[in-house]
Amino acid sequence: MDESALRRRRGIGFVTPNACVECRKRKAKCDGRTPCTRCISQDVPECSYDIPVRQSKEAMRLEIKRLRDNQQRSQRVLDALVSNDTAVDILGRLRNGEALEDISRRLERATMSSSSNPTPYDSLKHSGHSTPTTSWSNASSSPAVFGDWHKHTPMQDPIECAIEHGQQMLLGDQADSQDMLTHHGPKHNNQSWTTVTSDGALVEHLLALYFCWEYPIFATISKEHFMEDYRKGTRRYCSSLLVNALLALACRFSDRPKMLSNPDDGTIAGDAFFAEAWRLMNAESDHHELTTVQALGVMSIREASCGRITRSSFLSGQSIRLAVEMGLHQETMYDEEEDDAEKAVYEATFWGALSLNEMLSLCTGSLPHLSKHIELPAKPAIIQHIEDALWVPYTDDGTPLDQHYSQPSNLRTVYKTFCDLSERVHKALYTLYSPGSEVTAGALIDLYNGYINWYDTIPESLRLGQNFTPAVLFAHLFYHSATLLLFQPFINLKLNTSSVLPRDVCTQAADAVTGIVRSYADLYTLRLTPSFVPYFVLVSAIIHLVTVKTDPSNANVPGKLLQSISDLEEMSTCHAFALRAIDALRYLAQLWDVEVSFNGDGRYLKDVTSSSSASPDQFSPDIGILQLLQRIQPVLSSNDHPLFSPFPMQGLPSVALGAQMEQGGFTLASRG
Repeated sequence: MDESALRRRRGIGFVTPNACVECRKRKAKCDGRTPCTRCISQDVPECSYDIPVRQSKEAMRLEIKRLRDNQQRSQRVLDALVSNDTAVDILGRLRNGEALEDISRRLERATMSSSSNPTPYDSLKHSGHSTPTTSWSNASSSPAVFGDWHKHTPMQDPIECAIEHGQQMLLGDQADSQDMLTHHGPKHNNQSWTTVTSDGALVEHLLALYFCWEYPIFATISKEHFMEDYRKGTRRYCSSLLVNALLALACRFSDRPKMLSNPDDGTIAGDAFFAEAWRLMNAESDHHELTTVQALGVMSIREASCGRITRSSFLSGQSIRLAVEMGLHQETMYDEEEDDAEKAVYEATFWGALSLNEMLSLCTGSLPHLSKHIELPAKPAIIQHIEDALWVPYTDDGTPLDQHYSQPSNLRTVYKTFCDLSERVHKALYTLYSPGSEVTAGALIDLYNGYINWYDTIPESLRLGQNFTPAVLFAHLFYHSATLLLFQPFINLKLNTSSVLPRDVCTQAADAVTGIVRSYADLYTLRLTPSFVPYFVLVSAIIHLVTVKTDPSNANVPGKLLQSISDLEEMSTCHAFALRAIDALRYLAQLWDVEVSFNGDGRYLKDVTSSSSASPDQFSPDIGILQLLQRIQPVLSSNDHPLFSPFPMQGLPSVALGAQMEQGGFTLASRG
């Protein structure tokens, strides 16, 4: 068939369903030739094609399921052989020729009948809102967290075997290469993904730490597509900038001396990787690249962990602005020739950038970098085999944690809940902080009901007691903190048309945050917390501090306040912001004349209290006369400002004052 006939059959402007790498990168039409017409016209030196992702997907899924089932059966039998209680019986059955599947099924039935042992997450039943717990089947009926770490060869260290197995579970199979970093470097230029280190095993280790403890929280990347290109050395969904950004963030979870330019200072972990990412970003002539949008989000999370909130907000703002400029939020940009992978990565990138920006705006009391009524794309689809993939706790030294911690990851479901909650936060931020509009009690209750509705409709699998991965626990912390920050400015007021008391809601939310963080510490230690957990602990600790000041008769609150301070101290080894948070609490306790015992020397106290600082940020608690907004007396006079903010540089809602306050549905609350 000649070219003109082909055009008549398929229409003018026929494009291939598998565009070349360059056309995909530029989101341009491609005719599928080698080289294509556009690459010829643009003098592109190399026109190459990736193999389409969508090839016999159903067959691939069935094969993966079959292999996974075989692996689980084999693992179950091997675990039973290790046990002193069952080894002789199992060995006898194997010698008699009994099928592996029958033995595995017998073991599974035995496991189910004896699965009434307490699980390590029982304490979550007492943390905030909870539902009845159900017990995951133990390690003999599913691949263990590090299920085969004990089956090492005589020449192989068991910890090394555990590390290798954990990386395989989190990152997928890797090539057997003496130099993994160079092997997985960008194609065609004989380079590695990072110049900071030549230790490929270290890079794999750091990536596993990131995907275990931080992902998918505010993630701008799709793990499956990133790792595929990372392994292949292609740049469609991977770049040196993105890899260095991820490594800089992952260093927060590692104590290895190689991570630190100064081994005695854990607060600078990852600085070398971050500096390289910054250099690569500044070297780009055009930031309108998918991996650049993704890297900016990762860099923002890292800076938030370090306590550099102004830079974090800047990077997040750049990420979401670029995402909008590239049209990632527009459904119409997805042409028919786009494969499912492209669409999935676009959605993940946009929603990750959006949810991160909403989180930072929530923490700082500011409007997000998106218009109020922006049209939002579909959320990333739920893919069952990704949901069912096991989450395993991967540690810096490879030490296996309790076998019961292995559980379905529910990655896409928990990511969707972040997106849903971020939409509600977006609405709340514009209601609270839009210039020229005053907040009413009715609007506040509507927002509160929206949060409650979100919580009531989250999937059962994400309820506390049902699932306890770091991402799920973080989702609950996000919800309680968002509720607290919604009402915090109004703790000196009451709502005329509702029985809801802002101060009581804040107290309950703060208690829930403290309880969930304590459960997290019992499960994994606070050395392995996602980057924004210290922010949640700070806002809850401030409410505890307010309660100690205004309600001295409450004997339980001082203990909760001290627990929050202790939690921040534990997190300070991996999140420098925790140190700033402690010293902000120290300053507020002095300002409000509350006796609290603090450890340490207050190294950041000068920074957070200096009104002459050249660059105070939203977590600076002392900016001269603006301290008037920090009033927390049990009873306010008519001369006091009715709203409360512990950090004067943060935004405050606008409410009518004086006689007009009641028209907005508010009156001053009397305490004591």
